[in-house]
Amino acid sequence: MRANSSDSQDTVTATQPIKAERLRLLDRVSKYRQPIGLAVTLLLFAIALIACRHLLSELDLDALHDSILEVPKPALLGALGATVAGFILLLGYEWSASRYAGVSLPARTVALGGFSAFAIGNAIGLSMLSGGSVRYRLYARHGLGASEVAHMTLFASLSLGCALPPLAALATLSNLPAASAALGLSEILLGAIAAGVLLLFSVLAVGLYRRRLPEQPYADNLLVKIGRRTLRLPGRRLTFLQLLITALDVAAAATVLYLLLPEAPPFGAFLLVYLLALAAGVLSHVPGGVGVFEAILLAAFSDKLGAAPLAAALLLYRLIYVVLPMLVACLLLLINEGQRLFQTRQTLRAASGLAAPILAVLVFLSGVVLLFSGATPEIDTRLEHIGFLIPHRLVDASHLGASLIGVLCLLLAQGLRRRLSAAWMLTTILLLVGALLSLLKGFDWEEASLMVLTASLLGVFRRSFYRPSRLTELPFSPLYLVASLCVLGASMWLLLFAYQDVPYSHQLWWQFTLDADAPRGLRSLLGAAVLLVVVSLTWLLRTARPVIHLPTPDELERASKILMASAQPDGGLALTGDKALLFHPNDEAFLMYARRGRSLVALYDPIGPAQQRAEMIWQFRDLCDIHHARPVFYQVRAENLPYYMDIGLTAIKLGEEARVDLKRFDLEAKGKEMKDLRYTWNRGTRDGLSLEIHEPGQAPMDELKVISDAWLTGKNVREKGFSLGRFSDDYLKHFRIAVIRFEGRPVAFANLLETYSHDLASLDLMRAHPDAPKLTMEFMMVGLIQHYKNHGYARFSLGMVPLSGLQPRRGAPLTQRLGSMVFRRGEQLYNFQGLRRFKDKFQPDWEPRYMAVPAGLDPLVALADTAALIAGGLTGLVKR
Repeated sequence: MRANSSDSQDTVTATQPIKAERLRLLDRVSKYRQPIGLAVTLLLFAIALIACRHLLSELDLDALHDSILEVPKPALLGALGATVAGFILLLGYEWSASRYAGVSLPARTVALGGFSAFAIGNAIGLSMLSGGSVRYRLYARHGLGASEVAHMTLFASLSLGCALPPLAALATLSNLPAASAALGLSEILLGAIAAGVLLLFSVLAVGLYRRRLPEQPYADNLLVKIGRRTLRLPGRRLTFLQLLITALDVAAAATVLYLLLPEAPPFGAFLLVYLLALAAGVLSHVPGGVGVFEAILLAAFSDKLGAAPLAAALLLYRLIYVVLPMLVACLLLLINEGQRLFQTRQTLRAASGLAAPILAVLVFLSGVVLLFSGATPEIDTRLEHIGFLIPHRLVDASHLGASLIGVLCLLLAQGLRRRLSAAWMLTTILLLVGALLSLLKGFDWEEASLMVLTASLLGVFRRSFYRPSRLTELPFSPLYLVASLCVLGASMWLLLFAYQDVPYSHQLWWQFTLDADAPRGLRSLLGAAVLLVVVSLTWLLRTARPVIHLPTPDELERASKILMASAQPDGGLALTGDKALLFHPNDEAFLMYARRGRSLVALYDPIGPAQQRAEMIWQFRDLCDIHHARPVFYQVRAENLPYYMDIGLTAIKLGEEARVDLKRFDLEAKGKEMKDLRYTWNRGTRDGLSLEIHEPGQAPMDELKVISDAWLTGKNVREKGFSLGRFSDDYLKHFRIAVIRFEGRPVAFANLLETYSHDLASLDLMRAHPDAPKLTMEFMMVGLIQHYKNHGYARFSLGMVPLSGLQPRRGAPLTQRLGSMVFRRGEQLYNFQGLRRFKDKFQPDWEPRYMAVPAGLDPLVALADTAALIAGGLTGLVKR
């Protein structure tokens, strides 16, 4: 039974219109946030590269190589030990985050999730997104929802940021003279700043503690009242414990780099500069802070320690503390995914898990390795030996080909993340060819091993890439383009650094001798740049993006055929004609959606065979990316949530749908519920109520129109849309219609949603005349349940109760608290509790329904967009 069958409809139609307008304004302001952010990231990365180039102007590649070899083995072992200690401490973040979120997880899961999230987040950057995605995929299997994972990710991400200022202040005060020398500021000024920071944080802590509320959502939480807002913060004990963990973690991470320095400054001064560099790298949003972090440390210590030893230490630090843990995390996650695959014996088409995004990271890394290798000289001894075996021109061609494959790997990583079968095939071939070319261009067996290993892992997880879509249909991704430009820029920087002693001349382009490393690097970099430009322009200038339009009669006919062959009668709402339709390439499934602002909102899961749902959801994600819109899915089932997780969405609960098991339903059974329903049926029959069902196009529409108009007038509502049908001959002609007569005249009706499968039946419009007997609606429900039971149907849907089953406690997520409040107190708008009690009479099974929204998007924005679609605009929210 749908929402416009009574006063009780969808969750979002109760959203406050004023807040919706405010969210709409904020949405318009944030429209250009991504392009501006990407442009700033590129600019900061370029500035950092220029600064590093200037600071390393006196350093050459041979000096860097010698400095790396001069690092003593005990220092390397100590750095590895400090890295292990640091990541063990990082697991303390995860433990604290779970306490803050009020959840309990197995220790093995916490260890894998915490280590992987931090290792990948440190390398890729955007830790709240990359680390959050890893956590969500791992923890959702243990029953955690999107809100709990979001709380854990937010806590873990902000712990370092909140602790950096006081830690930097303490590091400054521990050795003021050394800190002054490192930063070039007076001791008095530094001391005043450090003391001011500590004083400010102390006052802030005391002020927050004094504003705490007596209520606690969890044992390690407290609620703080600031103005009209209530903030959920970690408790006092958890805060001090996390500060200690953060301090030890930062000290361990700084120790990794400190041990690699030949003549290190006092640790307090070094820690201060390290913290500033760390903060600058995070704030720049450059992936991993690459370039920004190094530039600050080089500026502070290169004169005292020497450029070559410091650069060598920074390079080893990146390899030991960033790259190595990331590779280990990727392998652990792939092993975990492999175990899940072989234990469950399920096809990965249903939920491919983390394998595809992790392999996309490894392929992108392979592309980086090939491009960096192409920009640096080959090892002379290897080159001499291979020069005796193959022609010099083949060496040159292999060098160029490896760089071109590197660019393609950067771009194909997006296709792998989107699970394209064509991307899997092409990438596997390119990696194997890249391994061969790495051997031919200088016997680079290390690179070849990485290529072969990545290709082998792609082979193991072949079924993760289940989408048959073509690569030419891949949507343009500004993020991948900017990442590729950063890698290409870093390759150019490496080329200029490696060959700074080689004077440039036009003749370099035409030198093809075996020892002509610089000309080979120039040609490879130019080829890579040209290929990236060509692919990007082709990406941008291809055929016009598809137009979103209301369905044509032919499309409605196609949708009707797919609908009737499915077991999803709710798909009948596609026939209202107010939603655009997206069809599967083989016409076996479709998805209905509408646009509101920057959101494309899909209604229900894709309609059609289960094996086509994943592809349909990805098609919709591609369509949203092409139109620069946000994908939102409204009223989806729990069993399909893995599909939405695959495309980067998180789920929020909307309510619960009541489904009556017709095999179990027995009107003659004992019990109060069945006794009441028998009374309704028998009393209604005696009073002159009767049920009749008309075939499509045969119902008395004129009489039903009178009932519908009277119902709308009596309820003071207008026709809705999107997730609700409307009284229209063009719409209702597609369905059988149940009519209740009282003493021979129609007093109520409902259109029936059915398919050929006879598995499930449902209702859409359900309206009664205000003068109809009180038991009319209940009489109709009992009659329809009996009708479908007698005709062999398995289940009958009573529709969703919005906002049912949400958490009422104060510390719960905002959307859940808002929903619970409306469910309990919104009687003046919609009688949600009464609707739940009414449906409970029929002893249904309650199934949760969700909205899937992009990670990081305020769910209220998606709710407001959906509410406006249902109500026919923001004015419809006011007019109900």
